[in-house]
Amino acid sequence: MNSNKSTKQKLYAIWCTMHRRVYNINDKDYKYYGAKGVIVCNEWHNAETFIKELKDSYVPGLTLDRIDGDKDYCFDNCRWATRTTQSCNTRIIMSTNTSGYRGVSYDKSKNKWRSQINVNKKRVHLGYFTIAKNAAIAYDSYVILNNLDHTINNV
Repeated sequence: MNSNKSTKQKLYAIWCTMHRRVYNINDKDYKYYGAKGVIVCNEWHNAETFIKELKDSYVPGLTLDRIDGDKDYCFDNCRWATRTTQSCNTRIIMSTNTSGYRGVSYDKSKNKWRSQINVNKKRVHLGYFTIAKNAAIAYDSYVILNNLDHTINNV
């Protein structure tokens, strides 16, 4: 990866966004980061250090992703990822979710909870369950068994 001026400018913009969502209570995303206790490691408080550590692995079009969403921004917990990978690696559950579990929805026609997951832009049906928690367990098991980057429910 070259370290040209535009790459450094892009990385600096990413550094600013990371700091803003973690430390600026007026940022629209603060509630998902700083308010949840996420911090930036001491080394990355310096933009030059951040850029130096990440410039060689940076690929335009990818975004900075925390591997474990419950941990902080630091070299060992961050990677460059596509938006698709990031959307699979999120602890946020949609506000329309009625089950409280990722990958679980209620099927009124069957009067059961359905477990499903999207993999490579294809929906995989994992089964129907009488209890939502069991559907969530099926989802988690599939993610673990197939070594997917999806966030699990931890049930």
